[in-house]
Amino acid sequence: MIEHTTSGPLPRGGATPRTHYQANICGGDFEHVKQCFRRWKHEPLVSRAGHRMFEDKEEVRRVPADPADNSERAQAMLREMCDPNAPYALAIEVHTGERDMWLVMAAYEA
Repeated sequence: MIEHTTSGPLPRGGATPRTHYQANICGGDFEHVKQCFRRWKHEPLVSRAGHRMFEDKEEVRRVPADPADNSERAQAMLREMCDPNAPYALAIEVHTGERDMWLVMAAYEA
């Protein structure tokens, strides 16, 4: 699990300087991503005692875009698109040439 707090230029989508992001990765098809998301929602956050991963997010939605060619670009795209007020997380395919995976991310107010 990746957790990040914004600094620098603000993404669109309602993010503020106090927005933080939760992210995780998995392989497989989008049906597998949805299964992983449901499992992750039961896992506790190490960095925030008493909270669970993707807490308050009801579902994961596929980003309708071509797969990203690296994880850094995928993270930047999702930070731009994630809204802390949205009841869902977003997922994008990443094809690095060595490995194909999905990056799942959600935004939260800190």
